[in-house]
Parts: sequence; C-alpha cells; structure tokens
Amino acid sequence: MSSKKSSKSGANSSRAEGLPPLPSDAVKGPRSLQLSLKTFVEHAWKILEPVSPLQWNWHLSLICEYLTLIKTGDFKETCGLELEGIIFNVPPRTMKSLLITVFFPIWVWTSHPSRRFMFVSYSEKLSTQHSVFRRSVIESDWYQREWGKVFSLSKDQNLKSHYENSERGAMFSTGMQATATGLGGDVLIFDDPLNPEQAISQAEREAVNLRFDATFRSRINNPTTGVKIIIMQRLHELDLTGHVLARESQRWRHVSLPAAAEKEEQVLGPDGRICQTRAAGELLWPARLPQSFLDSQRVGMGSWAFNGQYQQSPAPIEGGIIKRQWVHFYRQMPEKFDFVVQSWDCTFSGGSGNDFVAGQVWARAAGKYYMLPYRAYDRLDFAPTMAAIKSCHAKFPQAHAILIEDKANGPAIISELQKEIPGVIGVNPEGGKLARAQATAPLWESGSIELPDPQVFDLPWMEDYLHNICTFPKAAHDDDVDATSQALIWMRSRLGGGIVDFYRQQATGGSADDASARPSKFYRRGPQAPSPAHQDSVLARNVITAVEQGSQIHCNPKQYPTVRALLSRAAEKVDEENPSALLARNEIERLDQMFNWKQLSTG
Repeated sequence: MSSKKSSKSGANSSRAEGLPPLPSDAVKGPRSLQLSLKTFVEHAWKILEPVSPLQWNWHLSLICEYLTLIKTGDFKETCGLELEGIIFNVPPRTMKSLLITVFFPIWVWTSHPSRRFMFVSYSEKLSTQHSVFRRSVIESDWYQREWGKVFSLSKDQNLKSHYENSERGAMFSTGMQATATGLGGDVLIFDDPLNPEQAISQAEREAVNLRFDATFRSRINNPTTGVKIIIMQRLHELDLTGHVLARESQRWRHVSLPAAAEKEEQVLGPDGRICQTRAAGELLWPARLPQSFLDSQRVGMGSWAFNGQYQQSPAPIEGGIIKRQWVHFYRQMPEKFDFVVQSWDCTFSGGSGNDFVAGQVWARAAGKYYMLPYRAYDRLDFAPTMAAIKSCHAKFPQAHAILIEDKANGPAIISELQKEIPGVIGVNPEGGKLARAQATAPLWESGSIELPDPQVFDLPWMEDYLHNICTFPKAAHDDDVDATSQALIWMRSRLGGGIVDFYRQQATGGSADDASARPSKFYRRGPQAPSPAHQDSVLARNVITAVEQGSQIHCNPKQYPTVRALLSRAAEKVDEENPSALLARNEIERLDQMFNWKQLSTG
C-alpha cells in the first residue's frame, strides 16, 4: 500500500505549500519508514500552528525515543517485558499533548496504518479537540501528498471523535466517564485523565481511578504487545499516576520531569543510558518556562498546587498544604476587631477511637485574621460538647457568630444551642476537606494569618495545633484543620461582617440575616441566627455567667461600652453573699486599664 514518490516531486510539493522539503535521508527507501518523529513534527507543526514557530527541547527528544519504540513494537523488549505502559509526568505548556496525543498517532499511521488508538481525557470536549487536530493534519495537502496512497479515511466511519481508515486502523476519542463499550485499541493514551478541579475531591479522584481499573484496563487489544500511555501533570498523591504506581510500580516505566530539578539528577533514556544530567535548580525548559514565570506561578497558585503541577511532587518536600515557615505570631492583640467568630468541628461520639471535637475563636482586623488564645480539643460526647461551646461563649460573649459544622452530631447541637445562645450558625461544608484547606493556603503563605505567641499567652497546646495544621493531609487527625478553614473561609466570604454589621443593623433597622446573606463558595447557610433583640438579652445573661465562672472577658474597644454597661450592672451590689459582683468590678478595672477607658469615653 506504500506510495513511493520521488524526492524531487516531494520537495516541490512541500515548497508549494510553504513547508520545508523533507530531508534527503528521509526519502531513501519508503519515506514513512525513514522519517523520524521529530522531523515529522517539524513539518506538521506549521499546519496546526502556522504563526508560532516550533520550539524544541531535550525532553521532547527523550519522549520521542520512547514513542519510537512503541511504534516499532520494541518498547517492552527494551524497557521490560512485564511492563503495562509508560507514564509521562511533565509540566503544563510543554507540548506533551501535541507531541504524544496528536502528532505521534498520525505519524504511526504513515507506516503502520492498521494500528488502532484509543484516546481518553477528563472531558469528551478536550478529547474531541485533539481528534480534530489529528484529522486536520491527515486531511492536509502535505500529508495527503506524502502518504495519501498509504491509506484513506473510511467514509462510513468518519466522525470528529471516531474515524477509521482503509487499512482497518482506527482512532477513537472519549471522556474518562463516557461510554467505551465494545471499543479498544493497540495503544491506549490517557491524556490529562483528571483536571485540577477534580483532583481536590476524593470522590472525583476515586471515580477516575475506578474507571481506569474497571473499564480501560481491559480495552487493550493484545496485552502482550499493546501499550498504555498516561500523560499528565501531578495533581494529588492519589491521582491516576499515584494510584497505578502505588499498586504496581514495577509494571510501569515512569518518566517524571519537574520544571526545576529538586536535586542533581541523571535522566535515563529507554535503554538505560544517561541522556541528560540536571543540576539542582536547573530548569527543564528555560526558553518556555523561565524562572520568573515559575516564581509568579508559585505565588499565584500556592505552593501546594505548584509543586504538583510543575514539580511533579504533589506533596511538597517541606510538608503539607500549610508550611511551618508561613506561620506568624502576634505578641499583642489589635485594639479592635471587625468581628469575632467561634468555629466548631464536632464528632459523632466521644469514644476513644473517634475524632476530636475542635473549637477555636478567630477574629478579623485590618485585613488580617487572628486566632485568639483559645482552643478546645478533646473527645467529647453530646453533653460535654454543648458545655464546651457554652463555656467558650461565656468567655467571648461578643462573638458575632458561632459556626458549627452541620454534620455528625452538629445538627442536634445547633438545634439545642439556638434556644439559648445568639448567633449559632450551621455550616454545611462543600468541596471536601482538601479543597477547603487549600483555599486558605494563600492566606497563610501571604502572612495574613496571625497566631498567639505561645510564650506570651502561655499556650502549651500550640505545638500540637501546628503539627495538625502543617502535616495535613497526612496528619492523624484533621479536626483542627476543619475548624480553622471553616472560620477563615466564613470570615473571608463576609468581608465587613461581625460586630460592624451588628451596629450597622441597629442604625439601619436591618435584620441579622442580612449581614450574612452573601454566598460562599464552600459553605451554605444553615439555621439562621436569632434576632438582635434576643441577642441583647442573651448577651447580658452570658456576661453575668462569665463573671460568675471567674472567666476573663475578651472584647475590643468598640464592643467594650456595651460589655462595660452590663458589668457595671452586675457590680452594683457588693457583699459577702454576692461575690460575683466583686468579680465584675475587678473585671471592669482590668478592662478599663486595657482599653484606657477614660480617654476612650471622652474621645
């Protein structure tokens, strides 16, 4: 079926189309057997990219070596007879899809037109787009002049996503979750089987991995000669690459190419020879991915996403999503806060094998987020959890909201507490734990989060808290992370909320619900807070409760006039039968000194 055109006619036809002539060594004998993949790409590139010149890098030559072995049928003999396939982990925008998914298959058809290919991507739309690119090259004047007599496209099966040729070769494109019944191939190519938005969802990752195992593993026509190719940047430790390597690493050749070498390394070719030596920090493709671009991507994406997609290391070398070096401490609280929230992550029961109940108090001031010197962290049943939240509210009576995750025993706690405490809000988390933690990473990395200095505030639990935060998602417990991300995301989605909205409502006559009605990407509003009038009465009761328990009251200068009036009312009668009145007076003296009350009241 081969068509042997003369060197002269081939050169003239190429010039007529504006393409350079094929090299002389490519036309000695059957052109399709002599033409290298790189040379093929150099000519075909102008058909898909007529304006942008082709840039080449050493890693593309390395990939071409592996693909050439797959074309000739020598891949398993060279790399290992037991291999199921090869995995290429390469950064975005490094030509991996065009080279492997578009140019490689149609190059194979120039000499092996009976090969059958199956292409799978995270979406049918992306997979179909690659299919259109392949057919555009096949139908081009250049390709038809050179190989038009080797095969022709079948008229009865010539769709965008599925076409066959006269030699029984086929190219079929589909999505990872789309139908694949009755179809298979000699070469299966999985190009970006998971997109970044899916990767942070455990359910989405597991669905892709299950689909690969249950459906696509069996779609290879001849297991002894067929090859699977996975092309992707790393998105999570348990993405498709992590999934197959964790189960059967010995059955896959793994080519991992970070944008910047983490350490000195030798990159080996298919036959084990050294094809490239990289020094620590050396860039993969300086002309395409310069250091300035990588630095901007690291800042914009956050280190967690950058390390996965560009460094092929989804778990950063220095730790988890939140890194220890991002932690900042404050030694003195701001004079005032925009608002304060309690944040609680509850559990199903308090047994020794269950998760912890985590409670924290967070505030926002001048664009920063402050963790106040309070943390509850224990295995608690229903009643002790209720008591812990009430105790926290007594210490922080001016908290604008008490956020309780509306899962586990949270709904029952929310229902009971709303009868006694104002501002109780049920939070329905969306997006998964990883998604919520990752959403807070830029705040930590930019220095927008401040924790209380454990030495100044005498907080022996701070080291345990930091361990849980900085080792997530590998930490044994994620309760601290859930409570923290719940508070940060809620506050960030309600800029200008808190006590500011409380006083604005009093001035405008608005309702408590108006201030918190703005939607959040990660949380839906649960049961609504009681009315401001109810807040006033309950606030008074809780200030008195705090005094009776001997607790210090935490508030800011803007909140203090209301709190001081309530404390003064409690301090009116001082006698032996009313020790709480003396405690109230002592608390007034302490807070007056803290807020310089005389200057504040006359100013």
